[in-house]
Amino acid sequence: MKIGQLLGVGNTASVYEWGKSKVIKIFHDYKSAMYEVTKEAKNAKIINKLNIRAPRFSKIMEYEGKTCLIYEKVEGPTMLNYIETKKYSVSYYAKLLAQIHFEIHQVKIDISSNLKTELSKNITNTEVITESERKIVLRILETLPEGKVLCHYDFHPGNIILSPNGPIIIDWLNALVGHQLADVTRTYMMINSNALPPNAPTWLIERKYRDLFGKEYLDEYFNLSGIDRITLDEWLVPIFASRISELKGKDQLEIINNLKSAIKNQ
Repeated sequence: MKIGQLLGVGNTASVYEWGKSKVIKIFHDYKSAMYEVTKEAKNAKIINKLNIRAPRFSKIMEYEGKTCLIYEKVEGPTMLNYIETKKYSVSYYAKLLAQIHFEIHQVKIDISSNLKTELSKNITNTEVITESERKIVLRILETLPEGKVLCHYDFHPGNIILSPNGPIIIDWLNALVGHQLADVTRTYMMINSNALPPNAPTWLIERKYRDLFGKEYLDEYFNLSGIDRITLDEWLVPIFASRISELKGKDQLEIINNLKSAIKNQ
């Protein structure tokens, strides 16, 4: 069988039609593909067993010498591309994103917390911060709660498909178990960042709409959860630090500067 129409392109992989009812996810980096595939397949098998709005994972397979993932095909646009450049649309979908996120965090999962461990590894291996900054970040991380909820950890409008059967959450590669505010903080950081995905829609490019989206998302999440939002500032420090190695150029520099400011505010 040959791959069909290109459905989406992310930072790590592209997704194509695979027959009538499935999709194939092909990773960009051949060298790291096996690690990424194994990691995501492990997460996807866990997600399959939970009551979560996610496409069913089918299997791992080889395609033209590359190790790939096969998933159930979900029809519909992403939330990212469906939002209109209007206040009511931005506000509505920001609140919906928060509601879906809160829903994920209510799922019971019998897996040990690993989010703080992963953050610690990333921060320890980040080369572009000083040793003094690293020590401060790790000390702050140590004081933060472990938590034991399912965290998507790449939760943004581009990973929500608005299907005829309701919103579906895709791309569980980075899923971890930890504190929900770590997950919320990362989402807010990505929304608030100047970094843009390829072919970003107008509402995301215009700062006033992106700021509105971030505000409405946070307000709705904290309203639903009842959690004290002051701890968001504490989580920003390790979340910024662990994000640095994922980026390059001006996008990386923005996060480094945000980290320095967040450290000063502690």
